[in-house]
Amino acid sequence: MDNKKIIFMGTPQIAADVLQKLLDAGAEICLVVTQPDKKTGRKQLLVPSPVKELALKHNIPVFQPVKIRQDWKPVADAKAALAVTCAYGQIVPEEVLNAPVFGCVNLHGSLLPEYRGAAPIQRAIWDGKKKSGMALMRMEKGMDTGGVMDVAELDLLPEDNSTTVFEKMGALAGDLIVKNLDTLLEGKAVFHEQDPDRVTYAAMISKEDEQIDFSKSDEQICNQIRALAMQPGAWLKAKGKKVKILKGTYVPEKLDAFGTFVKEGKKAMSLQLHDGRLMLEEVQPEGKPVMKITDFMNGQGRSLIGTKIDEENKLGSEA
Repeated sequence: MDNKKIIFMGTPQIAADVLQKLLDAGAEICLVVTQPDKKTGRKQLLVPSPVKELALKHNIPVFQPVKIRQDWKPVADAKAALAVTCAYGQIVPEEVLNAPVFGCVNLHGSLLPEYRGAAPIQRAIWDGKKKSGMALMRMEKGMDTGGVMDVAELDLLPEDNSTTVFEKMGALAGDLIVKNLDTLLEGKAVFHEQDPDRVTYAAMISKEDEQIDFSKSDEQICNQIRALAMQPGAWLKAKGKKVKILKGTYVPEKLDAFGTFVKEGKKAMSLQLHDGRLMLEEVQPEGKPVMKITDFMNGQGRSLIGTKIDEENKLGSEA
């Protein structure tokens, strides 16, 4: 068919990476749908999403409904052949799913049917998975229940965190949709049903999830930190103040009592866990910017050496 118009729906940087790949491939993006601008910072300035910024740069019309379930008519009016979504951030109603000629496809950051839901990348890291990937699926009424057209696998390395994996997934997703775009626009896509016996869910990251759970094993603690770095960041309390632990390396050696901050050379420190130490590399003290551990040791960090994390942390029996 002559109609090659595509609606792209997405919000964060991973989605902007996908949109860029589509634009580089010459895709005809007729409309971008993204979340409304957000107030950020102390001055509460309105900031557009990365997807909106990219769309405006390429003079693509942008639609930002507060609730797309109620405000979807511009999507139908676009008369597109296909809609592509990636990390849009709202539940898409049937009126949108049925509007394009060949429906809607979603780029989901897991090897479906594993990790359906809002936080598949973070949950896979948190669970200590060694492999994840990107699935190109047909969107339908259920959450991530549609048939899968194609997948691209990704190894999760020990040094990876959610930030590095999101970057890799953005590139992976872009390549995956570009690879399959002609088949989708020709109406020749084949979608394979997901195995219901292998379904798992990836719940949205909550505020409670951000507090480090020291009752868990060393591996689980490190995985939680990796899963939440660099945003929103996993935190502990020390001397009554929050400190986000954003990056560290695990050393399987015990030098001090559980929960103690240990001096490591002149300008380094570790946190003693159950069986080994977490060599701290990047932290964010409450009310301060992200900093390297050497900078932290020039200030607040020095006062923590030899002290333990606060009792109000989620602690195990050793604390």
